[in-house]
Amino acid sequence: MEPQTINETKQKETIVKIRPQSLLEAFEHIVEQAEGSNLSSDLFEKASVYIKYASRKLKLTPMQTVFLALFVDRSEYNTIMISDISGYVGCRTTRILRLSSEIDILEEKHYLRASRSRNCLSYRVPGDVLKSLRMNQPYIHTIQPITNLQEFFDRFNDLMEEMNNDEITHEVLLLQTKECLSEIKDSYFTRTLKRLNLCDENSLLFIFMAHLFVENDDDYINFGDIDQLFDDKIPNCCKNELRSHTSELFEHDLIENANENGMARSDCFKLTEYAKTDLLSELNLGIKTKSDHNLIKTNSVLEKTLIYNQSEQKQVEELSAILSSERFNEVQSRLRNAGMRTGFCCLFYDSPGTGKTETVYQIARATERDILRVDVDKIKSCWVGESEQNIKKLFDRYRNICKNSGLAPILLFNEADAILGVRMEGAIHAVDKMENSIQNIILQEMETLDGIMIATTNLTNNFDKAFERRFLYKIQFNRPTAEARTAIWQTMMPSLAENDARTLATQFDFSGGEIENITRKYTVNAILYGKDSIDLSAVMELCRNERISNSTRVKIGFRTL
Repeated sequence: MEPQTINETKQKETIVKIRPQSLLEAFEHIVEQAEGSNLSSDLFEKASVYIKYASRKLKLTPMQTVFLALFVDRSEYNTIMISDISGYVGCRTTRILRLSSEIDILEEKHYLRASRSRNCLSYRVPGDVLKSLRMNQPYIHTIQPITNLQEFFDRFNDLMEEMNNDEITHEVLLLQTKECLSEIKDSYFTRTLKRLNLCDENSLLFIFMAHLFVENDDDYINFGDIDQLFDDKIPNCCKNELRSHTSELFEHDLIENANENGMARSDCFKLTEYAKTDLLSELNLGIKTKSDHNLIKTNSVLEKTLIYNQSEQKQVEELSAILSSERFNEVQSRLRNAGMRTGFCCLFYDSPGTGKTETVYQIARATERDILRVDVDKIKSCWVGESEQNIKKLFDRYRNICKNSGLAPILLFNEADAILGVRMEGAIHAVDKMENSIQNIILQEMETLDGIMIATTNLTNNFDKAFERRFLYKIQFNRPTAEARTAIWQTMMPSLAENDARTLATQFDFSGGEIENITRKYTVNAILYGKDSIDLSAVMELCRNERISNSTRVKIGFRTL
């Protein structure tokens, strides 16, 4: 064999011998050769075998490969500075900066994460990258699709970690959060946020507060926490809106002030019960809702026999049948398929004491539905805008109860005269404007209602026509006829003779409520004086004293001279 052939064979054997077996082995040799090299051409010649091996495997340029090897060698630190690299290779920082486009490529491919905090640039090597390199594989950055709300908050948690490390800006956080929301656009959470029509910044702020609650059960969120959302600090405009309760988040009952020693803190916030139990309901957090004294459970309603005139009897029976669970679901489904509104808004109106309210209770009992009773006087507030918020909260609470109940409860506006009146045109006074606003909100909610609303009223003379159109069922409760009054007397006083009941019904034009009142007073007297049998004359005396006569009423006031 000729000498040249022998040398070539030895050289090939040497090359085969020094061929690296893994990426980390190649990186180790590259880093050794790079020390004090000034990144000169000698480095790329001496370490050519290792650089070529790693470059081909990772699909990087030789310079990108050298830089990645240098960063991986310092991967135990989360803040790798350009000066650390330049000091090791023995060149000025400006030289590394001139080559920063190569490092930018590594960042784009997610081999590196950059932190740009207050103009201070540093890098880190993510754990997933190191894992891939240990497996002798190139790192391929993949983003798993988000399919539910829990995965959304997991992704948002990752984004907040990057935000806290100054690896993304507020603008990027906002953009990526919107993109994540779009992946679960059909979720109840996303659809509700869209319906509330929050601005992007307030939507992000609420998501951040929800994130703190989901991750840490945090019910004490202060301005220092909110600073994490921004590149520097929370903007004054945002802070002022939160302090003054003018933020959309307060308006839509998403947040409230946190308490400390029984006092509300104007600089600390938490999610409302509505936000926790309604908007976050898809997370199944197992949150216990506070008891609502206005929610009357169906099993607490006592059975009561009501006597109606013939016309009312038929309408009440028809409505009660429709509101039974099987029939109601069928009717709603057909309405929905026909493109019609699915909510049932009903009005019970006219004479007082004719059983309007009790009819609602008995329908609820018969259909096994709870009742959310509305205290109209508690809705109205002396504070500007608060009454409107209260009525919005009421309907939000009703939607939440419907969503978490097997059967939609009945939303009862009892004695709703104060909110069903004619709206004031050209209202000037604050009270008139408030009344109009409340009525407009109720009208809008009736349009989109997906449950059952019943309003009772004694007054219809001042009834707004816009409300009249929105009530699907309108049942007039007239004063009972003599025949109905006879039946009511016998129902209230079972031991009363039929002729006596007819006599009372004929002589006294009482409503069912008045007859019940007289019966109760007679029962009390019978207990006090030990009477067992019915004394018709005593009953008639109570009847004569039931109504306050205008002629015998004592006037109180000052006499005009």
